[in-house]
Amino acid sequence: MATHKLLRINENIKQSLSFILMKEIEDPRIKNNLVTITKVDTTKDLKHAKIYFTCLDETKKDEVLKGFMNCKGVIFSRLKKTLKIRYVPDMSFLYDSKLIEADKVLQIIHDLDIKKEDNNSANKTD
Repeated sequence: MATHKLLRINENIKQSLSFILMKEIEDPRIKNNLVTITKVDTTKDLKHAKIYFTCLDETKKDEVLKGFMNCKGVIFSRLKKTLKIRYVPDMSFLYDSKLIEADKVLQIIHDLDIKKEDNNSANKTD
């Protein structure tokens, strides 16, 4: 279970990284794909952080990942200047598919609700 301090660090990294991506990164693979940082998981020793992201077009996730790998050094140095922690963790970037999966489930539920309403209205007119 994450401590309050670790949760705060994760949130600080997420906010700082989001700002850096929006204002300071010029790599078109990131800039042109509407990338969102969804979650940061830092290890207890603060040496490693998993950075979860999404992009508007899921088919571009590998392209965005390559952009992150290309800009990793710049991102690291910007975070080092921005964050008020002794060590900036080594970052690994992972595509967050949970939002896509949740959207698919919500769409199925929505479709089922429409079918149920159609069946109910058909039964009332009989």
